[in-house]
Amino acid sequence: MLNTKMENKQHQYTVKILGQLQQLFEDGGEHTIAPEELKDNANAADFFHALANLAPAVIYNNLTGKKAGSLEFNHIANRLCFQNVHLPGKGQEEQPAGVTENGPTQ
Repeated sequence: MLNTKMENKQHQYTVKILGQLQQLFEDGGEHTIAPEELKDNANAADFFHALANLAPAVIYNNLTGKKAGSLEFNHIANRLCFQNVHLPGKGQEEQPAGVTENGPTQ
């Protein structure tokens, strides 16, 4: 299990990332994505693949100088998931950061 400091840092990063992602769905921006567009299953699949794999791989490669492809980055991300898994105890549940109409929760 992660220590409290690491959990807090991951939560802080999550809230910051969600705040930026929220802007994708707000009207008027150059990079706006209409939520209705994602009601189409093919578009939703493309969006979540880009969000969960393609875009993070680009960031990872830029930060590390590596050239991980989509599949290789997916393996890295999966290892991080297992490394950071939280197994809730009895009566406890993981509480991920959320997004409300007013933006990410903290």
